[in-house]
Amino acid sequence: MKKITITFLQFLLFFAVFSVLVNAIYLLVIIKTDWDFRKRIESLSFSSPDYDVLILGSSLAQYGIDCELMTKHGLKSYNMALVGNSVKTCYIQLQEYLEKYSQKPEYVILVANSCLESFDQEGIHPVVEFTMKKQKIDFTDIPVSKFRWQGTELFKKALSKEYRSGYLSFGQLRRSKIVEDYSEHDYLHMNYHKYEKAIWIEKIAASCAEEQIKLVLIEIPGVNETQNSDSIGPYIVSFKNKNDAILYNFNSIEFCRFIEPTLDWIGLSHFNEKGAAKFTVEMLEFIDFKLN
Repeated sequence: MKKITITFLQFLLFFAVFSVLVNAIYLLVIIKTDWDFRKRIESLSFSSPDYDVLILGSSLAQYGIDCELMTKHGLKSYNMALVGNSVKTCYIQLQEYLEKYSQKPEYVILVANSCLESFDQEGIHPVVEFTMKKQKIDFTDIPVSKFRWQGTELFKKALSKEYRSGYLSFGQLRRSKIVEDYSEHDYLHMNYHKYEKAIWIEKIAASCAEEQIKLVLIEIPGVNETQNSDSIGPYIVSFKNKNDAILYNFNSIEFCRFIEPTLDWIGLSHFNEKGAAKFTVEMLEFIDFKLN
C-alpha cells in the first residue's frame, strides 16, 4: 500500500511539473506570436505617448483603420482594437490609458457595427483580463485553456504562409488576402437606438467628457448584405448620463460606393490592407478633426 501511495504521489508530481512546463512554454509562444498580445504589451509600455486619436473596437477596427495613414495626415493615431473585443473591454482599455499616461488624446474613435456586433457583452478580452493591473490569477487563467483562440490563430499561422505574413502597423493588423463579396444589398436600417442604449458606450462617453476628449462613434462598413439604406449623418447620440457622442453611419450604402467588393475584403466584413487604406481616406474626408 505504501509503495502504491508513493507511486501515486510521484505521478501527481510529474503531472504537475509537466503541466506547468507545457503552460509556460505555450504562454511564452503566444506572447511572442499573437498579434493581440503584442499590441497589448506595447500599449502598456508606451514612453510618454502623445497620440491625438485612439481607436477602440473589435477586429473590424483592428483590420479597418489605418493609423499609419492617419498619422501621415497629421493625426497621430494608434489602433488599440483587438480581435473579439467587447465594448466593456474597450472601456477598460481607455480607463487604463487615461490613468497611466499624462497626455490625453483629443479624440477617441469607437468603431462598431450594429448589424454584426453586440454592444453589451459582459465578457473581458482574455489578453486584457490576464494582463490587468489588479487581476488575481486563478485556475481559470491556465494559459492552454484561457488562450484557446490564440492557439487557433497560432495553428492558422503554422499552416498558412499568407496568414503568417500579416503584420502590425500603428496597431492596425494588415493582410493582403482578397475574399470577394458577391452578397446583395438587403436595404437594412442602422440600429441607432442600439448605440443610445449601450451601457458601456455610455461609460466611455462619461470618461471622455471627464477628460474633455471628443468621442466619435463609427458604424464601420461591412459587406453588401450588412449595409444599410440610411443617411451617413452625422447623428448626435445622447445618453442617460447627459453626455453625448457624434455617430457616423459609414455602413451606409451611400458611403460604401468607394468599396470594390471583389478587391477590398479579406472575409467576414473585414477590410484587407488596401481596403482599409481606402476606407481611412474616405473617413478622413467626412470627419472634421480639429486639434488644439
